[in-house]
Amino acid sequence: MSKTVEPACLVPVGKVTRTHGIRGALKIFPYGESLAAQAAGERFFLRSKNGGYCTLTLIGLRAQGRMLVCGFEEIKDVNGAQPFVGEEIFLPEDRLPPVSEGEYYHYRLIGLDIVTLDGESLGVLRKIIETGGNDVYVAEREGREILIPAIEDVIREIDLERKRMVVDLPEGLVDA
Repeated sequence: MSKTVEPACLVPVGKVTRTHGIRGALKIFPYGESLAAQAAGERFFLRSKNGGYCTLTLIGLRAQGRMLVCGFEEIKDVNGAQPFVGEEIFLPEDRLPPVSEGEYYHYRLIGLDIVTLDGESLGVLRKIIETGGNDVYVAEREGREILIPAIEDVIREIDLERKRMVVDLPEGLVDA
């Protein structure tokens, strides 16, 4: 019997983009590397149409470009896979691999207030764009987006307890 998992403890690790093959595999766009680090037998959670979560047991995964093709015990064919297209896939927070000091999972940063060294509010971190070189944080303020490079010279402090990020922006990055 699987233990009950509270939705607040579940972290999105990818999104199902389509089915793959006639045996019901799912093609998943991973958010970071957490999904690819999982092994056969691991249990994942998908939000069901009734608002609850259903459990899927991984039988295998393989990379296909930037995507992952995953097979699950509970899905036997393409008809069983189709309802999951467009849904996010979740893992309990305690099953995520640990991160190094100074590194953060994206879900921990989303929603932080972003302020300059002078205390000026730049808005709230709404999304993170992975560019390959460095991430770009997207802050939203008064309906406008501000793009902030996630590099050491710019990001000066991240305080998860206070839900705040302090940045030192290069001159001219934000319009007056």
